[in-house]
Amino acid sequence: MINDIQTPTAVTEPKLDRLTKPHHITLQPPHIAKTIQATKRPTIPYEHPTIAMYFKLFKQRLVRLKMKALIYSNNDAAIAACFTDDALSIENKCEYLVRYVAEAFEHYAVWDYSHAYYPGRPSQQSARTDAMEGSSRVLPTLAAWISQHGSQPLEGLNGQPLDLVAMLRNAFLAGTDPRHAGYWGTLHDYDQRICESADLALALWLSREHVWQPMTTAEQTQIIMWFKQVNHCQTVDNNWHLFPLTVQLVIKALTGEDTVAYDKYERVKQFHVGDGWFRDGAKGNYDYYNAWGFHYSLYWLDQIDSSFDSEFIHQTLADFVSQYRYLFTAEGLPFFGRSACYRLAAAAPLIMAIDQHSDVISAGEAQRAFATSLEYFIGHGAMQHGAPTQGLFSDDTRLVDNYSGPASSFWSLRALNIALFCGDRCGLWQAEQQPLPIEQGDFNFSLPAINAQVIGVFETKEVVVIFKNDYITEQSPLSRRLEPQLTRHYWLENILGRAERPKNNLLRKGITCYSSKMSHFF
Repeated sequence: MINDIQTPTAVTEPKLDRLTKPHHITLQPPHIAKTIQATKRPTIPYEHPTIAMYFKLFKQRLVRLKMKALIYSNNDAAIAACFTDDALSIENKCEYLVRYVAEAFEHYAVWDYSHAYYPGRPSQQSARTDAMEGSSRVLPTLAAWISQHGSQPLEGLNGQPLDLVAMLRNAFLAGTDPRHAGYWGTLHDYDQRICESADLALALWLSREHVWQPMTTAEQTQIIMWFKQVNHCQTVDNNWHLFPLTVQLVIKALTGEDTVAYDKYERVKQFHVGDGWFRDGAKGNYDYYNAWGFHYSLYWLDQIDSSFDSEFIHQTLADFVSQYRYLFTAEGLPFFGRSACYRLAAAAPLIMAIDQHSDVISAGEAQRAFATSLEYFIGHGAMQHGAPTQGLFSDDTRLVDNYSGPASSFWSLRALNIALFCGDRCGLWQAEQQPLPIEQGDFNFSLPAINAQVIGVFETKEVVVIFKNDYITEQSPLSRRLEPQLTRHYWLENILGRAERPKNNLLRKGITCYSSKMSHFF
């Protein structure tokens, strides 16, 4: 931990005589990674499609072509202009962003808001699952707004009122009704819909006073029966354990019935390697899923049930943020790992920490990190056609993992969700911005839990993260780069509606150095 580092430490050049005397060089002991017992990775059906599955994908592709609305770009220029307007507060900008998202969702939604066909590159799953994400990943944002503003209509940027409560009510009743065209379906092992069920359950809990409580007993039973499917489904042995846990804690909060898989939670804790960092499975990466995956889900578990394991959840978040806050600059972050297109969610842990009254970061610093993150990316085109783009700024197929579809990037709004939910009570909106660590001076420190070094250069406002070990040993100059999609794969993807893109996780391609200037992505 580096909790004692409250201000950046100056970096000084070593003297020449120290460089010429080897006995003055301090050698660090070799890094010994925590041993996490591994389990055999299962065969995931959508990763190994059969001819029958290809035929099903093609049929769902045709349904998508029939159901999808025209691309909605009415407010793209306005949202970019909003986030470059220094006269507007970040609270006003976030309200504008919610209006932007809600209006586009109204445009793209089908089958009583249970699905939404957004434009963009498909995932490996199916067009139908991608459309489910178009609802499941948007509803938490609308529900977070409802949690603070109640049932009052939200006005779209076109001036038309949007009834968010009705949207959520209709979506839940349609999605959980087997007789409805928008039914979310029967879940199976390793199903992407297990992941989506967590966001849906969170949305239901956030809007419970206005959506859940007015429902009839029969309607509530229908919804809970659909969610209970997660109790019988296997998940991949990584951050996915948090998805059924979220659903189960929501069921317990709304009905009193305890179906919580505590063994899954204990497995998640085994992935913790120290200082708030989690490995994403026994053989997984250390990356930004710690921010928008692990700590985001743990925060909501604690909000839903404060007696669950608050001491561990609060302490690991504080430990994580005490180091993680040094990665932020006003113009980019040193992104490492996968899902770079979820970039707008990076500041979520900082806001969560001030809501948990942690002393490792001030509300003013958290607000600046959150605000500049949104302003930098959205101001340069990160929101288009009503959704976060599949890239860093505009769309970039090199940065879209095969598990990501047109609406997957709505996970980018996870920091916004936290801000909407707790911004008033934790003082986020009212705080006066405080400078980021990189805006105060140089710093240089290690992250021993993940065997990395963090270097900040005040003069250039650049933060660099260097991993001290290679993820792979077989490397060549051509392997350490982002690969473009082959032309034949592009056409296969367009015809079949299934992702056929190269795997571009740079950590797994041998890159060990990541700069906040993000030049390795361009």
